[in-house]
Amino acid sequence: MVLYDGAYQWDGTKKGNYEPIAWFGGSYHLLIFCCSPPSDKILALKSHLCLFAGTGEGQSISANPEKFAKRICADFSLNIERVLWVEDHLTGDDRYEIVHFTSISRLGQTVFYRVGKRPPRSPELHLINQALSALPPSSFVVPRTPPC
Repeated sequence: MVLYDGAYQWDGTKKGNYEPIAWFGGSYHLLIFCCSPPSDKILALKSHLCLFAGTGEGQSISANPEKFAKRICADFSLNIERVLWVEDHLTGDDRYEIVHFTSISRLGQTVFYRVGKRPPRSPELHLINQALSALPPSSFVVPRTPPC
């Protein structure tokens, strides 16, 4: 089930208790897909898939996606460690990259994460393709075919 399919933007200013994602504004295409089965008897290790791709507008978060992921989790009530984070580079053989967050320390209410990146494994690639096939053809998040 698709929870969000659209552009996610920020302006680079601090709002309330949240640090900005980046100190300059930016925009990313974002798809959040619920992976959990409808039954309460089975609990998926990764309950959601979050696919994000740069729009080419503003600041890129590719080098440091932690603040982006924390803000997405706060806005959509997700657990950062139970989301399969996928960056879509939109072209090439290595189109998708899995971004994983591992909690390393805590200071008060702030949790710090180690960020790692790797290519997707076969079951993850299957889940990505399954989520993309559930989208309507008019979805603008990710092009169906790489641009020429």
